[in-house]
Amino acid sequence: MRIEEALKVFYRSINLTKLSIETLPLKDALGRVLASDVAAPIDIPQFNLSAVDGYAVLANDTFGASPANPVIFKVKELRDGVDLSLKSGEAAYVSTGSPIPNGSDAVVMLEYAKKIGEGVIEVYKPVSPGEDVSWKGEDVKKGEIVLKEGMRLKPQDLGMLASMGFTSVNVYRRPIVGIISTGSELVPPGSERTFGRVIDVNSIILSAMTMDYGGEPLPMGIVEDDLEKLRSMIRIGLVKSDILVLTGGTSVGKADLTKEAIDSLGTPGMVVHGVAMRPGRPTALASIEGKPVMNLSGYPVAAMIGFYVFGKDLISSMLRTVDEPEPHVFAKVTRRIPSPPGIRSYVRVNVSRRGLDLIAEPVRSTGSGIISSMVRANGLLVIPEDVEGVDEGEMVEVILMRPIQALS
Repeated sequence: MRIEEALKVFYRSINLTKLSIETLPLKDALGRVLASDVAAPIDIPQFNLSAVDGYAVLANDTFGASPANPVIFKVKELRDGVDLSLKSGEAAYVSTGSPIPNGSDAVVMLEYAKKIGEGVIEVYKPVSPGEDVSWKGEDVKKGEIVLKEGMRLKPQDLGMLASMGFTSVNVYRRPIVGIISTGSELVPPGSERTFGRVIDVNSIILSAMTMDYGGEPLPMGIVEDDLEKLRSMIRIGLVKSDILVLTGGTSVGKADLTKEAIDSLGTPGMVVHGVAMRPGRPTALASIEGKPVMNLSGYPVAAMIGFYVFGKDLISSMLRTVDEPEPHVFAKVTRRIPSPPGIRSYVRVNVSRRGLDLIAEPVRSTGSGIISSMVRANGLLVIPEDVEGVDEGEMVEVILMRPIQALS
């Protein structure tokens, strides 16, 4: 089944959890998804402010000023809490970011003014109305929608909220992703390496990817190849998580066990078993009474690609946000890359600079269990189903996963 068709079948079978809303201090809200539109409660700035250190004046009074023909101003003193107004021929010293007096409409920078007596200055340069003034509401007007629901909060968004007087913000709860590793051969990270035992790295990888995509990982440990134990762990995962992910049990021999466990716990059960993608072809998708369940390959690279294709989109859908655009570059392929027809291939490549050009070197690997291929690669080249590979020297689009290094 093609990826687009698999997505349609999967989404028709599930009910997306309506995530609750929580209120967080601004300092803890980076990367979280905004749960409602935010309107400005005040004008920003609230007052007409000086953009420089200098003297607030009526711009019209400065017209014709020059070093040979300075204009004289009487300086009035600003006092905190006192609303000062200026008349023609008057000026007031203001610092950057401070309110300017009523009646003034421009600021003369300090270097164009000189104190010539007690409370008297000369101005040597004309200024135009509005010069070096930040007007009330110039940044944001009261009532204006500044931030939209579904935005993933960036540092500048938190600064905007703080400038409007907010100390906290409403965000969606992170969807909980339960992660179950299956296989009697698996042992937890840190275990003694013995013959026939395999370190469970998928729980670490998928937990990290979940956090990267905006979810909350819930690693649930390892389940051996036993139907009742698998059924029991899946039941727990269905209660504790919004999305349940199993790794392993997609290969011939074990697939029936996992499918039987999933199908026995509710309808419609497994709705997709096998996707036209490489790596990750054995990926299975299921729904148990509306709860989304993904059964990914036990091979780490295939599990990563499967979760990248299906898990990332699902988490974004629950958070009511859109996937942030990934950095893409165009590069020349260094050798031909074959791809079987009807299969979407995710090829690991290393993009580097060669002079003014970018080149994409396929990372050689012998299977979807070779984690080092993802470590050595800094990009993914996606070859569509209707393209039978790319030729040497062909210009291709690459999704960047890491920075580009220059060739020595």
